[in-house]
Amino acid sequence: QLGKLADLAQVHGSERLRLTPYQKLLVLDIADDHVEPLIAGLRAIGLEARPSAWRRGTMACTGIEFCKLAIVDTKERARRLVTELEKRFPDLDTDISVNVNGCPNACARTQVADIGLKGQLVMHEGEQVGGFQVHLGGATGLQANFGRKLRAHKVTSEGLDDYVTVVVGNFLADREADESFATWVARADDR
Repeated sequence: QLGKLADLAQVHGSERLRLTPYQKLLVLDIADDHVEPLIAGLRAIGLEARPSAWRRGTMACTGIEFCKLAIVDTKERARRLVTELEKRFPDLDTDISVNVNGCPNACARTQVADIGLKGQLVMHEGEQVGGFQVHLGGATGLQANFGRKLRAHKVTSEGLDDYVTVVVGNFLADREADESFATWVARADDR
């Protein structure tokens, strides 16, 4: 994919690519008449220049596939979660960040995400299975704070889509005008 990206950038006149601290990619120095063809080329290799709010706001560490400290899969699990949330909330009108980490080290900055997911083994029907401890309402900037972590906020990897759906559904139903997810979490009860 990186090789194809480099080829696309070169074909469209760029010799400069940048990675951001938010796992985003920038292709620099593209002439206006090359922007749309480049976007189509990026989409063809699995990179989206106009992502949904869910895709734009999700970050995952390398997870069990590439990290010996990870306890759970993160990259593929985050992809599946985003795909499901795009179906369940296609017209999301606010940004909600979801950061997925495979272990307690917080490489994906789970504590400062709206929904931070820290990989761990959780009990489910008497067995330990892959899952996440949930942090809700983290933020950076002027409203900086760590997300709330409650013992009851643990979820299996299998149950993650439904759990996030319930939390986001409650937020959308209960939020006040222009209220951020982090502000809503601070005033919401622990249900």
